Amino acid sequence: MRRADRGDDLSLGSGRPVVGGRDLSLPGNDVRLAATRWAGTGTPVLLLHGLASQRRFWNLVARDLAGRPVCALDQRGHGDSDKPDEGYDLATVASDAATALDALGWSRAVVVGHSWGAAVAATLAAEHPERVLAAVLVDGGVAGPPRDEPRDVVKQRLAPPRVAVPPEDLPAMLRGGPLAPWWSADVEDAVLPIFEVGDDGLARARLTYERHMMVLDGLLDYDADAVLQRVAAPCWLVAAIGDDEWSRTKQAGLDRAWEVLARPRAFALRGALHDVPLQWPALVAGVIKAAADERQG
Repeated sequence: MRRADRGDDLSLGSGRPVVGGRDLSLPGNDVRLAATRWAGTGTPVLLLHGLASQRRFWNLVARDLAGRPVCALDQRGHGDSDKPDEGYDLATVASDAATALDALGWSRAVVVGHSWGAAVAATLAAEHPERVLAAVLVDGGVAGPPRDEPRDVVKQRLAPPRVAVPPEDLPAMLRGGPLAPWWSADVEDAVLPIFEVGDDGLARARLTYERHMMVLDGLLDYDADAVLQRVAAPCWLVAAIGDDEWSRTKQAGLDRAWEVLARPRAFALRGALHDVPLQWPALVAGVIKAAADERQG
């Protein structure tokens, strides 16, 4: 796939880190993972993006974490990381993160995940408890898939749209979405690397449809209760709550997580979007700082 430019300031593909970030390659579980690292002092922070996203998603949050050691990871199949045709179960993806921590020289870290990444972070905290000082689950990880619907029905309902648009139309399409009131050049830089331009000149998601569905298979196996009750570290839960059915499911998951977690801290945010790290990055960064500083206290 080639990269394309619109004007002088828009490029699809790898995008740009915020000031001070250094791109590097890290080992995962038989894969190479692209990452961006920011130097600093104090408790290290590992940032895990959601399904079909990539590490630049965290740019705005990382800026508000300046001065702390931070690493944002492209998880397997996503962004600039290797794209194998297997290994998208949560245990394997969590093992990727643990291996990356080894390469960074971080024995333990605060692990932050958004959406699918929250389920990865919770799995990492459950299966590698010695590596996780605290887990921060941002609008994910507290509720498993619906159990009253056939798996194939749920999977089809969650299948991604097959977007294929001229690259010059992509920014306007994105600006017209739920993030419109909070849109900025920085948000655009954080979102555009989700896409790449093919040989036909059209922009599509960098995560292929087939791999997206493999990630969904892993996510549909996620048993939130079973995982969260094994998390010994403090677990900070940030949930975007509205008036829709999915919000009611998340609220029920949040309530249940409060019961099963050993050390829960929870925030239900009314008016927040699912992509709250792009909407209110300072708020998300504040929760991460609180999680890191609690461990230092």
